[in-house]
Amino acid sequence: MGRSPRRRRAMAAAPRDPGKNPRGVLPGDRIFASVAPYITFADHLRLRLVCRAWRFFSRRLGRRPPPFPWLMLPEPASASQSAPAPANVRRQFYDIPGGRPYAYDVPGEGYHRCVASSACGWLVFVSLDAPRRLVLANPVAGARLVLSWPFKEKNAEGRFHAALTSSPADRRACFLILATDRLVAYCHPGQQDQGWLTLHAPGFRYDPAASDMVTVGAMVYLVDGRRKVWRADLADPEPKVERRNTACQLPFGESSMRHYLVESLRHVHLVLADEHNARVALFRLDWDKKVWTQDRVRGDRVLLLGRGCSASVPAASGRPPGMLLFAHQPSLSLVDVGGCGVGLAWFWAESWVDEGSDDKLVLKKKMHHRQGEFTAGDSFWFFPAIDPDERAMFASQA
Repeated sequence: MGRSPRRRRAMAAAPRDPGKNPRGVLPGDRIFASVAPYITFADHLRLRLVCRAWRFFSRRLGRRPPPFPWLMLPEPASASQSAPAPANVRRQFYDIPGGRPYAYDVPGEGYHRCVASSACGWLVFVSLDAPRRLVLANPVAGARLVLSWPFKEKNAEGRFHAALTSSPADRRACFLILATDRLVAYCHPGQQDQGWLTLHAPGFRYDPAASDMVTVGAMVYLVDGRRKVWRADLADPEPKVERRNTACQLPFGESSMRHYLVESLRHVHLVLADEHNARVALFRLDWDKKVWTQDRVRGDRVLLLGRGCSASVPAASGRPPGMLLFAHQPSLSLVDVGGCGVGLAWFWAESWVDEGSDDKLVLKKKMHHRQGEFTAGDSFWFFPAIDPDERAMFASQA
């Protein structure tokens, strides 16, 4: 069958250059397209407010994260005292090297509390009121995803660890993991047709200061106050929990110790610190030999410590390799969130582990807040990121 002259002309035309501006984008907007790879993440956050075309470029070009993660500060006391509790709360995200805050909406603090963050721009919240649920949120992209609660109503009441391995946009590789006494629940949050799966971890006990969880890819590690370690490969078709009774020679006493698990350069590390982070020790897990060996921060790395948000990042902006930054988290349990902590003096502390120092502490700093009082809520390390598909994929599911 012959084709019409108009169709033959269209087929003979040169193919569309994918690099050209899309329909509706003005020629002048090519300026932004040319400079986008060279501007900072903070510039993108401002430029994407100009117009729809510039938001289009901001989602697809440049998108480099800041060189150092931000810190999500506790909710202001004035907001936490409002009634009824709002659906959304405006939280401050502080850029430590840049010295400036950013404000974004997160699920209402009266109903939800942050329990974890991931290196892909997402935060994990849990509701405090019935019916209990989980909310994943990317404050920068404005995307949200609501998930069911995996445990029984009276199980894990404020006694669990949480971790998110990657962006839910990566439907197959992303795992949301919750661990409580003797039980690990996990799912693919981006796959709504799949429910929660559970693994038994006999012997594991949640402790608000002495137990923690970390992931290395799809491998999840748990540690308790006795430094016993459990792990499971969630990418395995039939994952099983393994346990190691590890030995560890502590450099100082056990009183008021807090445990932090953190992954750095594909190794699992354990950081021990006293209540005020005045003494710090770092250990590396040798799974095969069943021991924790005293170690130092390797490579050009800085460790960020906090319950549900620990990470290893490249040294930048005056933070030398080997430095440890502790997010201020006075409450490590959901059952201890009430009341207003008046006069909290700091949001994070900085320490530097040195093998040649007896007390392991070389430097300590505290960042004081400037205006207003804050509740006894926790600070969380936040890794801002923009995924162009997140809003379209998840906003309708909130």
